[in-house]
Amino acid sequence: MALGTPYVTPGVVTQAPSGVSWGLVPDPDADEASQQAALTALCWRATSRVDSYCFQPLRATADTEYLNGPGVPRCNVDPHTGAGVLNVKRWPVTEVLAIQVSPSRSFPRAWSPVPAGMWDIRHPLLFSGDAASATAPDGGWTIDVAPGYIGCSPWGRTPTGGFTGGGGRGGQRVQVCYVNGWPHTSLVAGASKGDTVLSVDDVTGWPLASGFAYDGSGTEPVTAESASATSPMILPDGAGTADAGPGTITLTQPLAFDHQQGTLISTLPATVIEAAIYAACAQALDSGIEAVAVQDLSGQRVSSEQASQDIVAEYKKLLDPFRRVM
Repeated sequence: MALGTPYVTPGVVTQAPSGVSWGLVPDPDADEASQQAALTALCWRATSRVDSYCFQPLRATADTEYLNGPGVPRCNVDPHTGAGVLNVKRWPVTEVLAIQVSPSRSFPRAWSPVPAGMWDIRHPLLFSGDAASATAPDGGWTIDVAPGYIGCSPWGRTPTGGFTGGGGRGGQRVQVCYVNGWPHTSLVAGASKGDTVLSVDDVTGWPLASGFAYDGSGTEPVTAESASATSPMILPDGAGTADAGPGTITLTQPLAFDHQQGTLISTLPATVIEAAIYAACAQALDSGIEAVAVQDLSGQRVSSEQASQDIVAEYKKLLDPFRRVM
């Protein structure tokens, strides 16, 4: 799968009012191509800093986890309803792709699929029509599974007559494939005013997602109606496929502006993009690049070292609500 797009691009970083002399990256005599390459590498390092601090990627990814249960905190049964309760590592969960169960003692695994529709995301992140999704950390990491599939009777019969193994505490191996995070991509080909189908480098999580095409004065809101991967991801153990990686997204409304190849299109909360810009600035200052008059975030003239420390503290504060705690 393609690497995708960093959380901020050179265009986004250099347009931000940071006070950093980006023309000096990597050095004053560098040509435009070398400068773009250095800035792109810096944006990727900033993205890595964001994800490392949060203990998870914030961009939408398709993930697979294997849990043993029931009877453990991350895979258990609600004693009141009998529903299975799966607590996955990454959040927000926006889509469940597949769930399969197997007796823990079976090698190789004897996977039995949980039928589609027999699960719910607890407190799901609803992109379409949910204003909070674009501005704040929101969403859940708990998946509820219909009674009878997780922690069923010792004989392991599911409601449809399948065999899951049962076996009491820890008797099942559960595979859960899901999408988490905020859809994030960029154009791999230019788009014109009036277009509704965009070619992008990653379609993961995009159906019904709302975000922005970040393009200076041409920045505009976009909402994806559907998404299609050029080569869908094959999920493990016969769990099916997922639309992830390069492909196309179809918008609910036509574009209002022209956009060049490389234009950032993202649903990431604004605070995450701001934090990534700060992370890029901190790296530039750490490497000795500084403005003629370096200022900290309060506007006071300080050393580049002090400014870098202040910026790091600020982006960590912005990212604290997004950190994984499980």
